[in-house]
Amino acid sequence: MLPKKRHVIGKSHTVAIEQNNSNTRHHLGRFTRRTKVVSKKVKMVDLTLKLWHALTTEDIFTAFQKTALLIFR
Repeated sequence: MLPKKRHVIGKSHTVAIEQNNSNTRHHLGRFTRRTKVVSKKVKMVDLTLKLWHALTTEDIFTAFQKTALLIFR
């Protein structure tokens, strides 16, 4: 239960949530495609979800970014 002061009824806070949902659907479109181009194997789906999590989590992304940028020095 939320305290009455924090409980807000309305659509004022749904924009950010729906934007995140839209981005996730866009980037994980592999789960909705019906072509044979995209692998549906459990291992590939698991790796895709791990990669999506790494790219959308700032701390993890920064660590990978630093490692990747070392290649171009």
